[in-house]
Parts: sequence; structure tokens; C-alpha cells
Amino acid sequence: MNMLSLTGLDLGAPRLFGKKTQSGTDIEIIAGGADIWGTRDECHFACAQVTGDFELSVRLDSLSMADVYTKAGLMLRASLDAGAEHAMLLAFGDNQPRNKNNGGLEFQYRECANRESVGIYPPQPLPVQPDFPVNFPNVWLKLIRKDGTITGQNSRDGKTWRTFSVHQQGLPRTAFLGLAVTSHNVNQTVKAIFSHLHFSEKA
Repeated sequence: MNMLSLTGLDLGAPRLFGKKTQSGTDIEIIAGGADIWGTRDECHFACAQVTGDFELSVRLDSLSMADVYTKAGLMLRASLDAGAEHAMLLAFGDNQPRNKNNGGLEFQYRECANRESVGIYPPQPLPVQPDFPVNFPNVWLKLIRKDGTITGQNSRDGKTWRTFSVHQQGLPRTAFLGLAVTSHNVNQTVKAIFSHLHFSEKA
């Protein structure tokens, strides 16, 4: 199988509803929500249930911004509860500095349900030029699970991939996988356009 048929739903009861439109490997997501962070998430999640090891890749063509922390990306999630454990490779809408990150990409996870989320950041001090910038529409993301290892990769052309992060996390063998988008502004929705969605199961 090289494509997931995704079901779109709002997590965490955001004030403004989102929606997902899919045509083959092209997906548009409208999303509200306060954030995917902290102890609970508010976002739109277009997902399918998967079992075992996999690779999922996609090109994020564009992402409108309602906040500096508007984010979109690939997420593996233990459940559809607002505070569920998850791992996510994400892109922001631009490359301005954020916390301990100076590029447009980030990897985050929540290891225990209803506990704080954690980000994986580049070595400090940060270089002047980011190692992993976003350059829409050429923002390719890949999430790989092999046993208990979750790897996030990035590409500018969908052919040559660079590893962004390698993370150990015991998420359930059967979990929810897909595209997550959050506005980070409860009063405004954002739009993310994805293309070239490709999924493969790994033995």
C-alpha cells in the first residue's frame, strides 16, 4: 500500500472547527486549535489506524500562519484523546527563531498521557543559518517507525533525505498515523496544503 485513506477529525474540541479534503495523494486541511503541545492538544488530525513499522512521507506545499507557532506535519498518536502520547515531525510557517530552534522544522513528543510535551532541538548555541530551513513548496517530511525507534527526516526534493531526529518511544503497535495541523490561535483557522502522500508498511 502506498497511500493512506485519511479520516479528518478535530482533537481536543477546538473553538473553530477544521476539515480535511483529500484527492488521491493531495490533501488540504483547515485547522483551528490552541496548539499541539503541553499536556493536551487542539488540532485537526487527518489519520488512519496502522499497525507495526512504516514509512510515511509527504510534501507540505504551503502553510498559512495565524501565529508564530502555527504548525503542520506528520504525527503518530497512541489514541485520539486530547492528552494522548504522540510523536510528531512538524514544520512552522517560516524560519524565524522560536525558543531553542532557528529553523522551520521541529520534532516533538509526549511520552506519557496527559503529561508535558518535549521538543528535540538542534545543538546549542544555534548557527546563524538554520540547518533545516523551510522553503515552501519544497518542504518534504518523512516519519519512520522501526520497532521502538521513530526517525524524522527532511528533504528539499523528495529524493535525498537528511535525518532530523532519532527518538526512542514505546508507542502502541497499533496507533493513529497521519497529518496534524494546529492554528495556535483559537480565533483563527489556518490552511495547510499537502501533496505526494506516500505510505509503506515495513516487515
